[in-house]
Amino acid sequence: MSLGQGNLLNNRYRIIEILGRGGMGAVYRAIDESLGVDVAVKENLFTTEDYARQFRMEAIIMANMRHPNLPRVTDHFVLDGQGQYLVMDYVEGDDLRQHIEKHGTLSEAEAIRIGAAVCDALTYLHTRKPPILHRDIKLGNVKITPDGNVVLVDFGLAKQAWEHEETLTGARAMTPGYSPPEQYGSARTDARSDVYSLGATLYAAITGIVPEDSLMRAVDGVDLTPIRKHKPAISPRLASVIEKAMEVSPSNRYQTAAEFKAALLGVNEDTNPLRETLQEPPEPASSPAPSPTPTASRKQRGSCLSMFFWVFILTLIVTAGIVFNPQNQPFLSLFITETATSTPTASPAPTATWTATPESSISNPPTPAPSATLTPTALPSPTPSATPSEKETTVAPPTPTLTGGSGEIAYALIENRVAQIYLANADGSNVRQLTNDLNGACNFDWSPDGRQLVYVSPCNAKAPQYPNSTLYIFDLDTGNTRPLLETGRGEFDPAWSPDGQKIAFTSMRDGTWQIYVFNLETSTLTQLTFAEEVLRSRANNQSRYPAWSPDGKTLIYTVRLGAEYQLWKMNAEDGSEKALLVYTVPTVSDYLPAWSPDGTFILFSQANQELTSPSILMRLNIGLEQPQRLSGPGTPVVDVSFSPDGIWIAYESTDGATQDIYLYNLLTGEKTRLTTTSAVEFDPAWRPYQK
Repeated sequence: MSLGQGNLLNNRYRIIEILGRGGMGAVYRAIDESLGVDVAVKENLFTTEDYARQFRMEAIIMANMRHPNLPRVTDHFVLDGQGQYLVMDYVEGDDLRQHIEKHGTLSEAEAIRIGAAVCDALTYLHTRKPPILHRDIKLGNVKITPDGNVVLVDFGLAKQAWEHEETLTGARAMTPGYSPPEQYGSARTDARSDVYSLGATLYAAITGIVPEDSLMRAVDGVDLTPIRKHKPAISPRLASVIEKAMEVSPSNRYQTAAEFKAALLGVNEDTNPLRETLQEPPEPASSPAPSPTPTASRKQRGSCLSMFFWVFILTLIVTAGIVFNPQNQPFLSLFITETATSTPTASPAPTATWTATPESSISNPPTPAPSATLTPTALPSPTPSATPSEKETTVAPPTPTLTGGSGEIAYALIENRVAQIYLANADGSNVRQLTNDLNGACNFDWSPDGRQLVYVSPCNAKAPQYPNSTLYIFDLDTGNTRPLLETGRGEFDPAWSPDGQKIAFTSMRDGTWQIYVFNLETSTLTQLTFAEEVLRSRANNQSRYPAWSPDGKTLIYTVRLGAEYQLWKMNAEDGSEKALLVYTVPTVSDYLPAWSPDGTFILFSQANQELTSPSILMRLNIGLEQPQRLSGPGTPVVDVSFSPDGIWIAYESTDGATQDIYLYNLLTGEKTRLTTTSAVEFDPAWRPYQK
């Protein structure tokens, strides 16, 4: 049950606002009307007997915890048929994500201070009897109070680590980029799992980029981009400490939070991270006048002398190996490798291949919209090129390639009766799961900057559960999910406006399917279509599938009149100037429109009135009245999505046995298949260029 502003929970807690939402429930800010104080209420929607029993045991233990870096749990209760609830202190201040948005990424001193404070909180949790695991450490769950205190919040996923006990499946949740690989499957989690998540949180706080997901690193061999590749100013020692905490294998990480804290404090022995404010530390009073190079401490000078000694020894060995015994090269290589790993150095440069991270910076400049002289985009190969770093020839102008922002496609995939959103390169490589909503996620659209998704849930089939569905925004940078609207009333078909300020969607708020627009800046909701507007005498007057023109001034959409679907257009600002856009013959239906990036034409699907026949691809040039049928891929075409350069389209189709995502080049007529699994893949959406 989703709680709205003003709801009274358990006859005591008046809901003020929703603070966030995840797949298991939500977190609310409320006022305790008995005591007159603000509290945070954590909701868990699982109410089965096993979950309720575990919830009660954990709540009782957490209610007895007292630590300066943890909120105090004051109440817990279970409402039959509704949910389970934890009530805890409301912590004023910004979380790390908000702090970074306001002040930029953390400095080295800030990261050490915050990391050490969270380690203290984890050490306290992990040493309870029985131990308690937090299991959801990320930017949004680390708060900085106005007086500078660091507080680890959100105990909705906390779990007692009983010896020899398997984790309850429902208590397990993942945040891509932050969760360790053992948290994805049935493997046991322990204190080292929280160590990984804290390391990933510090990585994101320092670089501003969420690290590569651990499952992709563990299963597909994706490399973690070194911290100093993103932020060279960070010292090699701090980078190596954080990266060690993020080792894929738990045995290679710090084994306890206390060990992790000691390593963080050891980066700079002159720094007391528990006393510093969130600023760079001031220069010591005894510091000498500025000089081109800082004065080295005794330990640093000793390290330099040691380094020079080893360099001298290496020089002798290399010389001896070359002059006296060339056969000793294997031994020499081993010696050099071992010595290099014992000395902090700058992290190696990343490989030339694109790594699977939603937040990877895209350096490719936007490709211009297609024109009569535009060179066709290179057809993506099912197998990644063996030489991705090879430079293009200068004999002819370079051909645009499906890489970077234009080469990533998201789609929904049904597995275990629940749909989730995945992201892949245009050649089918680097597939990774983005959402992990227990109720499913599908029917989505990208923000114009390519960093957020608006999606629909629940979704346990190829379409949302319309009467109960609502919209959520998933942030790829932070891994956080939040509801778009305070109360969901059957929303679906979201479409993000080109300026990023609005989201159009279909809703059942008035009992029929009609189109609304939500303004993200003003939080206002406007209804644009109404059942009684068009042809009052005809039944089933419903509107859906909104699509923005590239200039954001016009919305095209599908109107259902009786059994027939038609394409209409209207003013996107207020819903005025409604007019029929396409009319073919009464025996067919036109639906699922998509506007080309340059605004010169529209593609849509056409089928029989009941939408049961295979859909064909139609094109309507702006300014013309009659559409034309494209010879097209020769297979059913549903739910078209344009590549940012306008040359390719992604769509869902079937070969008769499985439903997959396909790509089609509008200039050359070439077709390729993106997905090849036996699962059902649908809702393709080409990722925009990241800005």
